[in-house]
Amino acid sequence: MDEQNQRLQTYEQAIACLTPRLMSIAKTLPAKSQEAAEELRLRAGQPMRWAANGQEHDVSGDIVHAEELRDTLARASRWSVHTFYEPIAQGYLPLVGGHRLGVCGTVSFADGKIQGIRMVSSLSLRIAREHKGVAEPVLHEIWNAEQDVQGTLMLSPPAGGKTTFLRDCIRLLSMQGIRVGVVDTRGEIAAMRGGIPQFDLGGHADVLDGCPKALGALQLVRTMAPQVLALDEVTDPEDLEAIRYAANCGVTVLATIHAAGIEELKHKPLFHALYDCGAFTKLVTLKMENETRYCTVQTLEGGKSRC
Repeated sequence: MDEQNQRLQTYEQAIACLTPRLMSIAKTLPAKSQEAAEELRLRAGQPMRWAANGQEHDVSGDIVHAEELRDTLARASRWSVHTFYEPIAQGYLPLVGGHRLGVCGTVSFADGKIQGIRMVSSLSLRIAREHKGVAEPVLHEIWNAEQDVQGTLMLSPPAGGKTTFLRDCIRLLSMQGIRVGVVDTRGEIAAMRGGIPQFDLGGHADVLDGCPKALGALQLVRTMAPQVLALDEVTDPEDLEAIRYAANCGVTVLATIHAAGIEELKHKPLFHALYDCGAFTKLVTLKMENETRYCTVQTLEGGKSRC
């Protein structure tokens, strides 16, 4: 199957969770737009919109009704919403094929935590695109047969490709027989379904799904003896402690963080702590310009090569 047909089939698979009317609207999108679409945005009282490269475009003039959002969530959960109450409380629902449905609305709140979403006001259908090979051009900067895997911090703004790049690094290293432990807190790296990753992570990756990063990192290091530990979106001091623990155990860490570039990253207090902990020797910056993705690699002084 050629790449164009594959991308169209991926779109068809993603929109299968929609109600019949919304699915019909989604199918009116021209083929080129279906290939490029990264998300479908559904908001009560607004037309359906498709998004790519951070820009939203109307699919049609027909508005989406609130009851269609509720019915879409029910269909996506196979008419068993309560079974998925934990991820829905975190704002998303994992779908077959690695797609995911972001959920927004009126929340149920108790004991300082979001317990669920009672009234759905908008949905974001994220269409899974693997983009295998995106990390290949710079993999030699992170690892080759003559060197250890380098601790690597990957950064980009939201929707800039950090998770896609991290996933491909995991796949490429795993294919070389390197054990990679993956903490997939929000199901965006592996998209586990029935214990099987919906994305290709190679044959030597062990995934801890739905677990907070700090706890998951500690558990993987203790139980699965990974050579490399992969974390997505480091945000909390607790994540830093887990990275330190893994690094001190001789485990190489691959992690992502939100930032548009190195200058913005330097203003994040967490970055200085990450830099000082010595776990990272490489910094990968991802950015999009004129619909083209660019990737640059820098060496961080003071880090230590591990694995």
